[in-house]
Amino acid sequence: MPKADILIVDDTPTNLSLLTKMLTGNGYAVRAVTNGLRALESVQALPPDLILLDIRMPGLTGFQVCEQLKADMQTHEIPVIFISALDDIQDKIRGFNAGGVDYITKPFQLEEVLARTETHLNMRRLQRQLQEANRKMAAELRLAGQMQANFMPSRLPNPPGWNLTAHLQPARETSGDFFDAFNLPDGRLVVLIADVVDKGVGAALFMAYVWSIIRTYADEYPSDPPLVFNLVNRRILTDTGTNQFVTLFYGVIDPASGKMVYSNAGHLPPLHFCIGQKSQPDRLLRTGMPLGIYDDQEWQKHSINLARGDLLVLYTDGITDAVDAQEKNFGEKRLAAAVKNDLNKPLRTIQEKIFSAVEEFTRDVQQFDDMALVLVSRSK
Repeated sequence: MPKADILIVDDTPTNLSLLTKMLTGNGYAVRAVTNGLRALESVQALPPDLILLDIRMPGLTGFQVCEQLKADMQTHEIPVIFISALDDIQDKIRGFNAGGVDYITKPFQLEEVLARTETHLNMRRLQRQLQEANRKMAAELRLAGQMQANFMPSRLPNPPGWNLTAHLQPARETSGDFFDAFNLPDGRLVVLIADVVDKGVGAALFMAYVWSIIRTYADEYPSDPPLVFNLVNRRILTDTGTNQFVTLFYGVIDPASGKMVYSNAGHLPPLHFCIGQKSQPDRLLRTGMPLGIYDDQEWQKHSINLARGDLLVLYTDGITDAVDAQEKNFGEKRLAAAVKNDLNKPLRTIQEKIFSAVEEFTRDVQQFDDMALVLVSRSK
């Protein structure tokens, strides 16, 4: 098997003969053409691994041939080495600007042509290996993201008189943010939102681990959020041995009375919009540190009453920390404003309004952090 397929383009038969003999003698398959039009036709028929290209030829020049190859997505990655009698620095610059990877002046030395050919073929080979590795990694990350999404509920609980909606918008294929909502055996409703303070695959794996142990201890101690936090914190410190930690808001709602007991482990304060309230929403402040930092920590338990028509907004800092072109943050005030004028509308409408407001604020600035949102309302 030949080591690679090389196309030689030169209108001088002597040059074609010398280069062909040298390259075939070193194990390469060689195609030779005498003008630019035939070169383009040959490349379209079967793309070579590398092209040795003269500049001065009848019809299309080597510069024009190279520019056309680089403009085509099917051929733009083929390395082109110019071989020309033009040795002015401006000609060399034009060659590189056209997309060439190297430039050899005539009269050429066969050993130099062979050495540069092998160098660029090796570079192209490594580039292909890297591209293939990147494709595999991208596919694995997409699969990881799909598996991670399965940890979060596809359908949220719907107790009589209550409405819930949630959305996660990752910044990458995987996310360190997560939310959950589930019914306890006695009919109470658990809602939680969390943010792993890291990004990438490591954060996604840590998120899956934390989600699983929260579920375990929530089932065992449904009435005691601080105890759940204490046990989860110990497991993180004992089992993971990493520097990762997680902020978490955890609330248990009695659908009949509207009472919610909660603990907040270093998470951003959820917003409680009370029916008929004209001022700013109440903020459910932190009741202790994030989980996974120190042992022997304590978390307090607080409670609120959710009246008919009230709305609870749980969110992660990807929303409030989103920045515009001037690097200003979206912030809590803009979040509250996006909600306040639509309190009487369906939760899906409010959810869309929040994400639309963030998108309008950031405009062309790329999302850099995961964004999660959970809305809980009690019907009037």
